[in-house]
Amino acid sequence: MDDNSLPPEVDRLIGETLASMDHVEVLFRICREGEATAEWLARDAHIEATRVARVLRDLEDAKLVTSDGPSYRVTQNPRDRAAVETFAATYNARPVTLIRAVYARPSPVRSFADAFRLRRED
Repeated sequence: MDDNSLPPEVDRLIGETLASMDHVEVLFRICREGEATAEWLARDAHIEATRVARVLRDLEDAKLVTSDGPSYRVTQNPRDRAAVETFAATYNARPVTLIRAVYARPSPVRSFADAFRLRRED
């Protein structure tokens, strides 16, 4: 693996689930702490509470985190848990590479708009 590539499971998470840096920050904090509430996540990550709630729903829908009432923790599903742990290790070791990959992720809105973009013929 070169300096600009990420482990395949981290690439998969970025491509399928981690649509924004808010997703990255929330998932990383849950992984680091072991368990967290939405209120704590909003304060610690400096993210608006309504945005944290949306991100947590996305992460739950993707089955990366689970909740029991107010607390969220990383899933126990072995495949997804391993991917999340690899993601956290990558975030710790190579944060700039991970952040670049998130920002390089194609936007669904942009991809849709590009499909209708008119190109000039030379």
